[in-house]
Amino acid sequence: MAQRAESNGIELAYERSGEGGLPVVLVHGLGGRREVWSAQREGLAGAGFDAIAIDMRGHGDSARPAGPYSVELWAADLVGLLDALELERAALIGHSIGCTVVEHAALELGERCPALAMLGGALGFGEAFRATLRERAELARAGRMREIGEAVAGTGLTERAHAERPELVSSVVDLIASNDPECYAASALATAEASMRDPGRLSAPALAFAGSEDPVGPPRAAEEIAAAMPSGESAVVEGGAHMCMIEASERTTTVLREFLQRTATG
Repeated sequence: MAQRAESNGIELAYERSGEGGLPVVLVHGLGGRREVWSAQREGLAGAGFDAIAIDMRGHGDSARPAGPYSVELWAADLVGLLDALELERAALIGHSIGCTVVEHAALELGERCPALAMLGGALGFGEAFRATLRERAELARAGRMREIGEAVAGTGLTERAHAERPELVSSVVDLIASNDPECYAASALATAEASMRDPGRLSAPALAFAGSEDPVGPPRAAEEIAAAMPSGESAVVEGGAHMCMIEASERTTTVLREFLQRTATG
């Protein structure tokens, strides 16, 4: 059941499990919502963390004000949510463009962020992918959200999932198709313009990781992020593509849990 808090002048929806431990805030990617992290939220709560998965502005059950949106705006929303929930410290976890959001937010939070983890991200997306995002904004405004969902499922899940788990493929298509078209368009355009701000200033332990078959934020991109951060490290989730937190959920949860237990609980 979603809870709500006011942040940066709007209401953000979130779900929380395991209050009492170190807060860990999970941020989805473009077109996602808090439920993509359900397995990780429960797994981290079971390991003693206070796991909080949010819906970003324009997504899920959060407010959907008119654009334009930006990574800077999403990061300000995230910082504001921590303040609204009176969280003195919180580790941050992001997926895809959520990786860039948590990097920006961690810079603002400083010592309030003891660790961050980034799944399927990039220091900055290449021009070909940026062009794809601009095309998807046009498709959204033309009402072609299911077409976008099919494309996202194509890169988000492995060929094995497409062959053996049609229900998972359908769930990803439905997830993207359920987005408000104007909000999705504004979010796609924001993603196309985004890049990490200053990773070299982040002294907190940082994990950049990716599915072994991710064509969007591949292991190579994770290695580049880790190398750009003073305390960065990288890892691979075998058998996963861009949305490996739902396709390879147990392996993804294990990577996150072990990283956070090693770095953020001291």
